[in-house]
Amino acid sequence: MRYNWNPLLVPVAILLGLSLVQECHTDRDGISAGGFTEPLLDSCRLEPDHQYYITLPDKFNSNQSLPLVIIIDPHGDGLTALQKFRGALKGLPLVLAGSEKLKNNYEGFEASLKNLHQDVLGKYPVDPQSVIVAGFSGGARMALYYGLKKPVEGIIMFGAGPGQLPDGLQGKQLYTVSGTRDFNFVEQYRPLFSGIPNTTGYLNDYFRGIHAWPPERYIREAVVFCLREETEPYHHISNLISGEFLEEFDSLQNANDLFFAGKALEKAWYFATKSKQKDKLQGKIEAFEHNVAWFTSQKEIEEYLKAEDRIKHQYVEKLADPDMEWWSGELDTLFINISESGNPVEKDYYYRLKGFLGIYLYTRINQVLMAKDPTDLPDRLLEIYERVEPQSEDLDHFKSELSRLREMKVPQ
Repeated sequence: MRYNWNPLLVPVAILLGLSLVQECHTDRDGISAGGFTEPLLDSCRLEPDHQYYITLPDKFNSNQSLPLVIIIDPHGDGLTALQKFRGALKGLPLVLAGSEKLKNNYEGFEASLKNLHQDVLGKYPVDPQSVIVAGFSGGARMALYYGLKKPVEGIIMFGAGPGQLPDGLQGKQLYTVSGTRDFNFVEQYRPLFSGIPNTTGYLNDYFRGIHAWPPERYIREAVVFCLREETEPYHHISNLISGEFLEEFDSLQNANDLFFAGKALEKAWYFATKSKQKDKLQGKIEAFEHNVAWFTSQKEIEEYLKAEDRIKHQYVEKLADPDMEWWSGELDTLFINISESGNPVEKDYYYRLKGFLGIYLYTRINQVLMAKDPTDLPDRLLEIYERVEPQSEDLDHFKSELSRLREMKVPQ
């Protein structure tokens, strides 16, 4: 349900809210037992058409300045994105804001994001030194671009990442998460432990999934990582999470899931806030890196990434003038491999190829239709797209748009 906020009532609402808040009650782990208020719709004073949803802890110290998380959804659905964070971050003393205007292909995003940033700082009990910008896919790229240039403490990227350590990150925290089946996985991949012990400001993480918002645990971990050097409860929570990762490492290693075992061990090191903890973990990391089975596993992952790059180039060339007989055989093989492969690394590779085809075809079909080119090329691209993404909501739109263009075409 969406809630409307009357701008004329903003001062009254804030005063009422602050008069009702209580001292934060915490459980034995130092985490607030409360949740968040229902999201309310507000708008930027300097940009009235920039609306955003805002939520605060339902219990917090009225004299406290809270960290702020600004959330960017690539489709401009700030409420849905905010609700994901609201569920994942229950019990943490934060202010959350989800933009309803920022979305893919919005050229003025930097100015609008700045207006949102400043608006929340001016209206709500936010610590200007503890601001995080977070986003998914295209929203993640906006968060990185803005966060590297502006005074924020943390940047969170879901479904995208810079790969290498970006310039301008000094003094800031960057946490990236993508699915191992995400077509953007290749751009985010870094060999495990490559940032240890030189830097603690950039950590990338993975889950077994496609191009989508990650499960809630990854949202929570990303926010805690960005704030782990803050005062309590974040020091404490970060150390608790580090211990959980170490237990997860043992379990995954015993199950021979070495990639995610290594990632759990790497995260345990990053989330540990005490030097003695890090020293002990460093020894475990060195032992794991010398594990022949892990060395072989990492080599396999990187060989598939090289092959993926090669196959993507082949797909682009073939789509320039689609050979439908070739594509029929290629897609049959691809779907069989996705269905029958028992090797998780190989299966992820085939999923990424399918995901790449879907997003590339979507972009290419849009380009062809915008160029008003009602030749037979859109038909062939649509035929391939329908096989790759049969549940896509864009199929009917593409077909009706192509039909409309042909009806408008004047016979020569």
